[in-house]
Amino acid sequence: MKFTSYAKCVDYLFLLERVGIKYDLNNIKKLTGLSDNPHKKFKSIHIAGTNGKGSTASIVASVLKESKYKVGLYTSPHIKDFRERIRINGKTIPKDYVIDYTNRLYKDIERIKPSFFEVTTAMAFKYFADNKVDFAVIECGLGGRLDSTNILQPVVSVITSISIDHTEYLGNTIKSITYEKAGIIKRHIPCVTGNLTDYQLNIIKKVCRDRKSELIDSKAITLKSRFIHGSGYEISFLGEKLILPLYGKYQLNNLKTAFAVLFYLIGENKAETGLSEIKSGLAKIEVNTGYKYRLQKISDNPQIVLDVSHNADGLRKLKESIKLFRYRKLIIIFGMMFDKEIGKCINELEKLNGFMIFTKPDYKRAGKPEDFAAHLSNRKSFVIKENVQDSYKHAKAISKKDDLILVTGSFFMVSDFLKFYKR
Repeated sequence: MKFTSYAKCVDYLFLLERVGIKYDLNNIKKLTGLSDNPHKKFKSIHIAGTNGKGSTASIVASVLKESKYKVGLYTSPHIKDFRERIRINGKTIPKDYVIDYTNRLYKDIERIKPSFFEVTTAMAFKYFADNKVDFAVIECGLGGRLDSTNILQPVVSVITSISIDHTEYLGNTIKSITYEKAGIIKRHIPCVTGNLTDYQLNIIKKVCRDRKSELIDSKAITLKSRFIHGSGYEISFLGEKLILPLYGKYQLNNLKTAFAVLFYLIGENKAETGLSEIKSGLAKIEVNTGYKYRLQKISDNPQIVLDVSHNADGLRKLKESIKLFRYRKLIIIFGMMFDKEIGKCINELEKLNGFMIFTKPDYKRAGKPEDFAAHLSNRKSFVIKENVQDSYKHAKAISKKDDLILVTGSFFMVSDFLKFYKR
């Protein structure tokens, strides 16, 4: 088969999801071996964690881009277009490259039978190598130890946060999940940690000692900050005022993690950057990386906020973050995947004290709204709608101009919302 259109090519790649998640490194080694191991041809920064990976990766990539480096960025999932996953200096991978890569490896893909993520990862590595990036900031897809990205030998490893998620692959205890995340730590390669508990940090310390890897705890960095409505956080840093144009206090932890990575690169003479590049990198994070829809207001009258808090830890942080907005009544449109901790997620969601509209995004792993409702303590505070568009119509019908409509949960929720909202 030979693909001539981008749409048909991407449809074929999405069909690879039928094989499910392959949590091992066999297929990715076969795929990259067919392309002369492209992951060995650029410097990489490898980022794992339950939450905060995308924010940390985007901050680091944006600052490096402003420092005149050519920077690859690999994140997942995408919101609207597959190509969002693979970028160089903010620009998405060209459609022609996606088609050509898939055509070249089509017979091997059919023979090896890799997963969607394995092919996407191999494609990203090849694209970065072909374009001779100076750095590639690579986000783990799932876990760490056996994630497809873990064939890298990075200049620094990063673990942003750890909480219960993907238990069918990573185990159902914090201990087992922490060890899985720690699987990205390589011998003699430093590891930067984000906002970890003492228990989690002690496990990471043990792994670092065993592998003779320096541990850099970003919590040692202190930042003075204040929230400015409409702008984000003003950061006092080395006598300068920096603006982090993101909402959510948890983003300050991600900023410190990103700073720790950048300070390491500077200290080891692996990168040159200064205060002006950091300032510019923060200001241009969306332009340089495409990072958006994390607690982002897209409309007024009523306010509409999009967010991708898709697990219990993310929803727990959302309770504090939503206070940054001024509103009379909160209306929540929510959907998530069936393989999450539904009970804990609904428990955290109820703490927002909003009227809930449960729905199902158009994705095969989407959970049933009836299952969400079964975990509610207040059975009078919700309705069920068939899809995201019907949910929004209902939210609009019951809202007033000083209310807030929050669309949250899975990335696929936001994706479905934007498909019709932009029209």
